[in-house]
Amino acid sequence: MRRHRRPLWGFLLLLLLSALSLAVAASFVPYFAVDLWVTQRVQQFTHPGVRRLMIAVSWPGYGYHGFIVTVGAACVLLILRLKLEAVCLMASAGIASLVTNTLKLIIDRSRPAAELVEIYVSHRTKSFPSGHVVSYLALYGFLFYLIYVLMPRSRLRSFLMTILGALLSLVGLSRIYLGAHWPSDVIGGYCLGSCWLMLVIHFYCAAKQRPQRLKDTKKH
Repeated sequence: MRRHRRPLWGFLLLLLLSALSLAVAASFVPYFAVDLWVTQRVQQFTHPGVRRLMIAVSWPGYGYHGFIVTVGAACVLLILRLKLEAVCLMASAGIASLVTNTLKLIIDRSRPAAELVEIYVSHRTKSFPSGHVVSYLALYGFLFYLIYVLMPRSRLRSFLMTILGALLSLVGLSRIYLGAHWPSDVIGGYCLGSCWLMLVIHFYCAAKQRPQRLKDTKKH
């Protein structure tokens, strides 16, 4: 991380600028022409298996499901004596949800309309950014990172990373397929969520290294 610090911060800045640009545009435009075109093309895949997959991918992000998963994962981390990791996970998911809901209220972009695309579930909240995408990156993205750096190589590690990677990769597509968000909402969610995930990992690493730094300071 030290070796690639400058490129990482540059990438973070690029993601943040992209998210801000999309947020400003979304506050003025209900949807872009490319949003409608992409959504209609994605929804052409009407195979029952595809629909079930998209519903399954989005399911953990509905209502109280995300809260239950977050608390459950934090409890597992506490059982494994990973207190700092559990605190960071809860903070990552909680603050991401607060920021996302605040942005939705500020930008005030309407959800896709039933006259334009097929809607699977109607939502009362606003559209930009995609809350599913941001919350998945904040929760499952951080879990993916923890598993990658803390677990020894094994079949279980590979399985967990595959499941989490699939959720992170497919959640954006599922939101478009189910008519919950425009593609620009999803892209904005990935940009914002990735920024937040990188910051959480940065603070986690700093907190993890702090005890060692204090020991080194006392020695000198």
